[in-house]
Amino acid sequence: MSLVAFPFKDEDPEVLLKNVRIAASHPRVREVLCVGFAEDECFKAVRREAPAIQRKAGVRVVVLLQERLGDRRPGKGDGMNTALKYFLEETDLERIHFYDADILSFSEEWITKAEEGADQGYQVVRHYFPRASTDAMITWFITRTGFALLWPKSVLPWIEQPLGGELLLTRSLAERLLADERVRRQSDWGIDTLYTFAMVQHGASIYETYIGVGKLHKLYGKLTDLKTMLIECFAAVQSLKEEQVPEGGAHRIEYPGPVPQEVREKIGYDIEGSLALLSEGWTPRQEELLACLPRKVWEGMLACRSFPRFGFMDEEVWYLTYQALLEHFSSQDEDWRELLFRLWLARTLQYTMSEALRGYDHALHYLHQMVGRYVRRAITR
Repeated sequence: MSLVAFPFKDEDPEVLLKNVRIAASHPRVREVLCVGFAEDECFKAVRREAPAIQRKAGVRVVVLLQERLGDRRPGKGDGMNTALKYFLEETDLERIHFYDADILSFSEEWITKAEEGADQGYQVVRHYFPRASTDAMITWFITRTGFALLWPKSVLPWIEQPLGGELLLTRSLAERLLADERVRRQSDWGIDTLYTFAMVQHGASIYETYIGVGKLHKLYGKLTDLKTMLIECFAAVQSLKEEQVPEGGAHRIEYPGPVPQEVREKIGYDIEGSLALLSEGWTPRQEELLACLPRKVWEGMLACRSFPRFGFMDEEVWYLTYQALLEHFSSQDEDWRELLFRLWLARTLQYTMSEALRGYDHALHYLHQMVGRYVRRAITR
């Protein structure tokens, strides 16, 4: 039997409570755990309603604050690791599910499909779902690109949504993850990267199950909304660059179904509002740091100071840029943080204008092929 965990921070309490009720009513679930970042209004509302949900469903519903377990910025990582710790120390259940608290399309199917994958003997079941062609830009240009460059012979580059917060872990794997010092330290947005990396490095078998309805959740506006996540996800990949990962591995992906029209047509971010970010706020030191990057990049980025330009940041140039960032980027340096954001922004805008505007099917095909080309290049370099 299973525990379902919802890490959360200042969410809409009605959405979270609906998801808690769905999880509590599932026949495979024996406990629901809500891990709050702080004692905000959402936390108070969930704590207030938990006893009634518990009485009606006949399963335990626990609401607690996340512990300070890591040494990065306090955030999602502490929430997920608090849930792992509770699962291992306070229960004898065999499986733990994680779901983001803000999913509007959550249903019993998410739990059922994860359980079915685990019933086949997989130690990890990851949910993946259709996403807009301009969504998941950190996934494609930071995480999957980094996995392809650094560990091209592993399964890491082929995991569909390595930053997804929707997954099931068996107890034995949960024990190995929580015992991993690197995982415990990662208290910020980098936790998804660390979970994905560690489960592959530890040789876990992985099944990816497809949720056709998609993950409907609150959207971002300007790409600045993603700046902290971007920086912490890149820093997580960079911190692992000297690590070794087994080649191959047990990895199966459920064949996807049709993509809903609303996903095909959705724009994942505010394009017009993001353009100006290429030109704003440059410092003399950021200009100096460009010398660490390929010539085409520093020339193009310097030109952005007067007018937004991004056409130079194509697939080839991003590959070279990423290699340089792995070598030189410092997550503790504010100028490097701002520069990383601008570079990723240029890549995202170039892709949007040259590939995404050509249609959904073309764009998704391009992104998957891009990862494959990066893998082949990394293997043969």
